[in-house]
Amino acid sequence: MLHQISGEGGLGFCHRALPSLLPRGYHGPLVVSLDSNVLIDFQKHGNGLMDDDVRVSEARYAEELNCLGSLLDLWMLRDIRFVTTRRAGTDAKRGMTGFQDVIEGLAEAIAFQYADWGFPAPSRSDPNSVGDERGLPDGADRDLLLEAQAVGAHVFLTRDHKVLRRAAMTGPRLRIAAPSGLVEELHRSGVTMLGGGLCSEPDCPHALTTPLLPDIGKWGPLLACFQDR
Repeated sequence: MLHQISGEGGLGFCHRALPSLLPRGYHGPLVVSLDSNVLIDFQKHGNGLMDDDVRVSEARYAEELNCLGSLLDLWMLRDIRFVTTRRAGTDAKRGMTGFQDVIEGLAEAIAFQYADWGFPAPSRSDPNSVGDERGLPDGADRDLLLEAQAVGAHVFLTRDHKVLRRAAMTGPRLRIAAPSGLVEELHRSGVTMLGGGLCSEPDCPHALTTPLLPDIGKWGPLLACFQDR
C-alpha cells in the first residue's frame, strides 16, 4: 500500500519522467526514506524549513536545509511520502527532546496518505531484507539502508557523506541522495509543485483519476510535530 496511488496525497510521478528514481512502468508516489540525521534536521529546524527562515552559520549545511525545505514545499502538493523505519528510532541522538514526536508525525502523515489510518506505517514493522549493502561496516547506517530498500523506498535521504560515498547496494534499486542532490534531480526533470514528473501515456492513472490538489488534511500530522521546536 505504500505505493498505492491516492488522491489524498496529491499528484504523483511516473517512471518515464524520472527514470533514475522510479522503477520501470511505475506510476505513483515518490517514496523517500529518511536517515536519522534528516529527522534531526526536521526536529531542530522544522518551523524554519516551512517558513524559509533557516538560520545556521555553516554554508553547506544551510544549503542542505534549504533544499530540505524545498522538498517540503513539493510535498505540500505532490505525493511524496516520507517514511521512517524502525532503526531510525534507535539511532544516534534518539534521546533528543522532540525526536520521537517527529518520527510519530511522519508515520501519521504516511498513514493519512494510505487513506487507511489502521494500516501500520513502515516504522511499526521489521521489514525483511530484499538485498544487501557491501560498502559500509555493520551498524545503523547499513540497517537504515536495508530497511529503506525492504519497505520499497525509491530514495534514501541522508546528509552523511560516508554513506553517500561508500554505500553499495545490491537488489532492488535504492537511490541514495542528499537533499540538494534530490532537489537538483527533480528540478532538472521539470518537477514543480503543480506539475512535471509525469509521463504522456494516454492511460496514465494520474492523468485519468488523480486530482491536482491533495486533501489539505495530510499537512496536519507533519506540521503539528514542528510546533514549538
